[in-house]
Amino acid sequence: MNDLMRDTMNRYRYFIAGCFLLLSLYLIYIVIVRGDSLSQSSANPRPWMIENRVLRGGIYARQGETLADTAAGAQNMRSYPFGPVYANIIGYSSRRLGKTGLEKTYDSELLGLKGSLMERLEVRWGMQGLRGNDLYLTIDNNLQQRAASLLSPYTGAAVVLNPQTGEIMALASSPSFDPNLKDLESQWDITRVDPRQPLLDRATQGLYPPGSTMKIITASLGLNKFPGLAKETYDCKGEIQVQGRILKDLGVHGEVNLNSALAVSCNSYFATLGLRLGAKDFTSGLADFGWGDPLKLDLPLSQIPFDQKSFQDPNGLAEAAIGQGRILVNPLYMAMVAGSIGNGGAMMQPYLVREIRDPGGGILWSAKPQLLRQVISPQVAAQVKEAMVGVVNNGTGTAAYIPGLDVAGKTGSAENPGGDPHAWFVAFAPANDPRVAVCVLIEHGGEGGQVAAPIARELIQLALTQGG
Repeated sequence: MNDLMRDTMNRYRYFIAGCFLLLSLYLIYIVIVRGDSLSQSSANPRPWMIENRVLRGGIYARQGETLADTAAGAQNMRSYPFGPVYANIIGYSSRRLGKTGLEKTYDSELLGLKGSLMERLEVRWGMQGLRGNDLYLTIDNNLQQRAASLLSPYTGAAVVLNPQTGEIMALASSPSFDPNLKDLESQWDITRVDPRQPLLDRATQGLYPPGSTMKIITASLGLNKFPGLAKETYDCKGEIQVQGRILKDLGVHGEVNLNSALAVSCNSYFATLGLRLGAKDFTSGLADFGWGDPLKLDLPLSQIPFDQKSFQDPNGLAEAAIGQGRILVNPLYMAMVAGSIGNGGAMMQPYLVREIRDPGGGILWSAKPQLLRQVISPQVAAQVKEAMVGVVNNGTGTAAYIPGLDVAGKTGSAENPGGDPHAWFVAFAPANDPRVAVCVLIEHGGEGGQVAAPIARELIQLALTQGG
């Protein structure tokens, strides 16, 4: 063999070795990097092949009520007994439309693909008659149904959670849709183009200006920077001028302090406080509240924008301090904010799935409460809580007043270019040891104290009587 032939053979060896190396790297990428997304893709036939022989696990509410189930002998035909009430949480499982919600997030668990090695092998290659694992949620069925009923005349969302643990007890969005396949698939072309957007989960994916509910955050930042702020007074003349622009108030409030300014929702007071804080401290304060950090949940969540450049302009800063301008939030986040103030400044990680159980009822996994972040000190939280109690007792939130119970709340009416203001209300109760935090949003609902607060009151009362 001459040198030329030897060189040629070596080149071929190197080429073939390089091809094997590239193929190996590609397979590693597919399995490790893209594996989860590809396995959950509706275009992947393997999970549907497994569902032909595995009975998909059920999904149950806090007290065991069936929310999603597959009858024996009816593989691929999922039933949802409460229909639209849970559509934004449970989602749907359809061979034609794919999977959404918890049906998608926990697809592997519901098919029994996440257990012992023997269980997984049985599911993938075993005989017919196997059953997947079951999900038990933190959702209280009575509370969820009541939230859906109260929202039904409106477009909006309601969130109820336990501020001490992060358990989500209700997560409602209106309008909704029926996820049962007979109705969903037959009405799909109409549902997906419906201008009311029933497929949008407004509680987790909607983004709205927070309006005056933002003032509880501005108050927290002000008390943190200016320890004596609660003793200071401010003369509200019904408007303030920022770089030649007139920012109108709800009225001439006269001499107010922090508590009374929050009670009457004085724009002038909180816009001025935002300007006193300055762009740097306002921005860092929002970061302490987790502004702009990706929230984690078992459902898709909208990313809360953090447009720091807008705070550099005094008008933008003044607007942001009262929840207007370019600042946006989702209802779940505002429920977390309210809950953190009630919980001594501790914001807990929200969660929906309480337990995963095997077909025999054995607990495979259970959730544990986790601290997400300490947003403010307990001392500051206590001062803001006191002011929020005043909002409900003798301010704009009296429609949320419950005799014999201290409720801490804040109303909001957020202006938007699309029509009437959005109505907000956030609250927690009992104020001194909160077991429930609530956020209600009604799109184009007008004044939060008139529309959103009464809904929140009913949800608080029901949540506290349910006993967790």
